[in-house]
Amino acid sequence: MKKIYLTCIALLCTAYSFAQGCSDAGFCSLSVLKNNITDSANHTLSFGLNYGVGKEQTNITNAYVEYGTKINSRLSFQSKLTATYATGFLGSAFDIGDIYGTLNYSFKTKANYSINIIGGVKVPLTSGNHKNKDGKPLPLDYQASISTYDAIGGINYIVNHSWEFDAGIQVPVIQVNKSTYFPDEYSDPRAKEFAPTNNFKRKSDILGRIGYYIQFSASNITLKPSLLGIYHLGTDTYEDRFGQITAITGSDGFTLNGSIVGTKKFNNGNSLEVLVATPFIVRKVRPDGLTRVGVINLQYTIAF
Repeated sequence: MKKIYLTCIALLCTAYSFAQGCSDAGFCSLSVLKNNITDSANHTLSFGLNYGVGKEQTNITNAYVEYGTKINSRLSFQSKLTATYATGFLGSAFDIGDIYGTLNYSFKTKANYSINIIGGVKVPLTSGNHKNKDGKPLPLDYQASISTYDAIGGINYIVNHSWEFDAGIQVPVIQVNKSTYFPDEYSDPRAKEFAPTNNFKRKSDILGRIGYYIQFSASNITLKPSLLGIYHLGTDTYEDRFGQITAITGSDGFTLNGSIVGTKKFNNGNSLEVLVATPFIVRKVRPDGLTRVGVINLQYTIAF
């Protein structure tokens, strides 16, 4: 097991130096699809903070609060509220992002084998059109939300508290993004690295993940290295200056990410979680602003 852990660390450190993108529209970071070993607490309250370096050295800090409650022995509910501060050579922006609500239905197929079925929604709290100090629109990399109302579905299968297999889908149902970004509004040539997103419309994602839990019982520490694949099902579009809907070539396709989650469980039931992630394969163009060289996330959970 030690060799598995060290190999994953080495792969992540190598990828961090060369990779171009690391995130998704939000659903793979939900706790029900991130670290789903069953917790005995009836209620949990989590506070999280993550930092990532985006395209053209854009610094992106996300904060969130997440609440979970057990409705009964099989059914639980989670809600999550996000906020983002982004800063880079084009300017800076801060705003509340999205709110998530998910239901999780759990049952065991046999001893130590469990299935979790997830369904939920994502609701945007901003229209994604922050401007810089000169009044020029900022690209979606600086925005707190893609500004889509999404339907979320997924399934999580855990084998003997060791192997974990996930599958999920996120579908934009209503799109209210008000971005008006065109790169040619800036004289800095680096602005062309961000795709135009005027009246941006985003396609759906499907997700697949495999992870392995490494338990250190004496210290109440769990490590989970995993590989996460996300396939963007179509080509995103924007509206050009002549009002024509234009495809953003290269925005569809496959992304493969690697991550390690480390969780320390305390005697009072609270826990501290550290996650590092980075990509191995990326889409050619990421107009949604989710590009990351790498991400580190800290989360503290209070159980009661």
